[in-house]
Amino acid sequence: MAEEIKEDPGYPGDVQEKLELVWGEGFLSPGGPAEVSRILGSKSISGCEVLDVGSGAGGVDISLVRDHGAGSVVGVDVQKELIDLASSRAQKCNLESQIKYQLVTPGPLPFADESFDVAFSKDAIIHVREKEDLYTEIFRILRPGGRLLVSDWLRGDGDSLTPMVQEFITASGHDFTLVSLRGLGEIVEKVGFVEIELEDRRNWYLQEATGELERLQGPLNAQFLEMWGEESTQDEITFWEVLVAALEQGAIRPGHVRALKFAGTL
Repeated sequence: MAEEIKEDPGYPGDVQEKLELVWGEGFLSPGGPAEVSRILGSKSISGCEVLDVGSGAGGVDISLVRDHGAGSVVGVDVQKELIDLASSRAQKCNLESQIKYQLVTPGPLPFADESFDVAFSKDAIIHVREKEDLYTEIFRILRPGGRLLVSDWLRGDGDSLTPMVQEFITASGHDFTLVSLRGLGEIVEKVGFVEIELEDRRNWYLQEATGELERLQGPLNAQFLEMWGEESTQDEITFWEVLVAALEQGAIRPGHVRALKFAGTL
């Protein structure tokens, strides 16, 4: 099987620290706990066993347990430094009995069939090239009646990447693979999910990203300069300028997908 979780330059300490300054402690993507709530929508995860795909710095999992009553969360990531950081945060919050982390390598998810009630992912599957393979694996590890609850960085509709999307990928420094919201819905349906809900979050994040850029140019600027110097700070500002332009053009369109692994016979 092709890789499900693809290796990437990752988030070394300085990158992780920069993103948390912009997006909040424990978060490597925008919106914080409020966006976790929006991804869940009306779906309850109280008492559920949750798999978090691409668990990052751990803020998502603390929110899933504290704010939404998840019974347990297993976070998986390909970067050991993030696994260690997230584990430390769970321990500091006295949640180590409910939140566990597992380092994984590209390939099938290391869990038995029908192991989880919920598969959650916040803005991490952009790193995965073979998305259909990953969603097939997610379908496999979910129990009948299990829920898929995902947000991700997506692109506008079209069969090829636009120059603006290519510029965004280059500016990010990562090997991102983006599909459209419609394309993601088609993948999720193809692997077997039903009751698929798609939500375009571009307008929300355009407003957020504009504010983030203003903070990088204003209140956060001195701290970035002190910690990382002029060149690195300007690189961050340049990335956010590209991001805002891509959002304005509709080339980048973050979105949510919610779906069900059907529990009965159609």
